[in-house]
Amino acid sequence: MSDINEYSVQGMTCSSCASKVSTAVKQVPGVITTDVDLSTGTLRVTGPAVDSSAVRTAITDAGYQVS
Repeated sequence: MSDINEYSVQGMTCSSCASKVSTAVKQVPGVITTDVDLSTGTLRVTGPAVDSSAVRTAITDAGYQVS
């Protein structure tokens, strides 16, 4: 069974931004899928026991803020 976690990402303004965040987060071990909603700035991550800290680091390393 996979967990679903949501993150609020600031600074995403276009589909290229969303793709950059998604690609970075998919590199985190355990991440199966990502879904970005630009209109709300929400990133949904699915995977078993995904390290939330690693996801947050991937987002900030990609140049965005997460809360």
